[in-house]
Amino acid sequence: MADALLDDLDDLSDVEPEEEQTFEEKVENNGTGGDDNGGAPDAASTSSASHAADAVPTKQRRPRLLDDASLKSHLSSVRAVKSEDDQKPSSANNYGHDTTTTTKEEDEHQHVLILASNRHLVSLGHEIHRTHLELCRQYHPKFPELEELLTDPFQYRAAIGIIQNEMDVTKANEELNEILSSNQIITISVAGSTTSGRPLADEELNAVNQTCAYLDELKSTQNELTTFVESRMERWAPSVCALIGPALAAQLLASTGGLAELSKIPACNLQLLGKNKSTSASRGGMATQTRTQHAGYLIECDLVQSTPNYLKMKAVKAVAGKLALAARTDHVNVESGRKRTPDVGRMFHEQLRAKFGKWEEPDKAQVVKALPKPDLTTKKRRGGKRIRRMKERFEETEMMKQANRRAFSAESGEYGDDAMGITLGMLDTKEGGAMRNTVEKRKMKQANTKASRKRAVQMSSGATNGLASSMVFTPVQGLELVNPDANRERVRQANAKWFSEDAGFQSALPKK
Repeated sequence: MADALLDDLDDLSDVEPEEEQTFEEKVENNGTGGDDNGGAPDAASTSSASHAADAVPTKQRRPRLLDDASLKSHLSSVRAVKSEDDQKPSSANNYGHDTTTTTKEEDEHQHVLILASNRHLVSLGHEIHRTHLELCRQYHPKFPELEELLTDPFQYRAAIGIIQNEMDVTKANEELNEILSSNQIITISVAGSTTSGRPLADEELNAVNQTCAYLDELKSTQNELTTFVESRMERWAPSVCALIGPALAAQLLASTGGLAELSKIPACNLQLLGKNKSTSASRGGMATQTRTQHAGYLIECDLVQSTPNYLKMKAVKAVAGKLALAARTDHVNVESGRKRTPDVGRMFHEQLRAKFGKWEEPDKAQVVKALPKPDLTTKKRRGGKRIRRMKERFEETEMMKQANRRAFSAESGEYGDDAMGITLGMLDTKEGGAMRNTVEKRKMKQANTKASRKRAVQMSSGATNGLASSMVFTPVQGLELVNPDANRERVRQANAKWFSEDAGFQSALPKK
């Protein structure tokens, strides 16, 4: 990347700007376009531009945006419209902006100016980034570590204006305290005491001051166009302004390029417009802006700022969803020529405010409800075998009956379960021996169903043997009658053959 940038910067001294080319074409041909994000330069691009200080001649200057004829013409038109508005009697609305009636031609002319202002604001963001890179390259011989510690272009320019050619940075700590935090000042002081930089020559310092002055002009021009767009936002996007405010609406339109482009962006991307990229400096506590991660311009909305920190990201998502609907409503009204009113934005604003208030309410305490009135009336139950079998299955056992009975004039203990009335009842007395008496056990009647008959066959089929005397149903033979005396007769015959009185010794030799 460094070699490619060096080659592009070498081409800068060889190419002269042509009068027929636009400013963007001049910048592209000169190779100083840089990134198109318009944000702060990263460490790699800044250091690459800084190390190319010896390769770029100081006399050759690139074309600057403020010298562009189209921008000058646009600024003169904007200032003319402002002067005309100042001469007209105006009435202020709820937001403090001008709401005087204008003709259709004036509305179309101001709409064209707003769209052109948005395009020029994007170009100004790119030009600020390129000017910051040039300033880093010029001031790199004096304080090379400063460009990595202060990534914001305007903070970097303000620090240069205070430090200038002073080698002892600690002497400027009081003035730096007005623009930087204490953490940043300490880090800059430590880096300044160990820097490898050198004092700048008079020509180099003059070039640095000229670049700082040009950066200030860019900032003032950007603020002028932003103020113009904000003052006209209530007329072209009333619902968006009523929801998030004219300042944020102007920033969103400037970053997207217009109301039509804003209406095409989904809500999930709207909440990320203007998000700062995380760098090594921001992760190390040297962030120049305190914007929340994964959030952009919408984090600065008054609706979001009114919520506690743990609800801010949830509120940003809700505002982004309503903002997408409000932007589409304004765009449809502009395209169709219908009257543009802030009613939709105000309705969304009230809905979100009520919703955020509900989020902050504490959880309701659990209500202790009284038990329902018991129904003491006896209900009629259907009688029959099913109910009788259920009663037999769940009836109280004899042991539980004895435990639930209480003996009269029985002594009870003063401690333990006896004092609380938790005893064994009649089981703990002499009369409890009645449990040992034989109690007639009623046998529950078995249902005469197909399943019960099959279960009985399976349980009794495996119990057949020679000593059994019963009828067995087998799946093969059907009804089988077993004679219990048959096995006994076989045993008797075997004993008579071998162990009877007539039996004696027999010769094993064959008979002759």
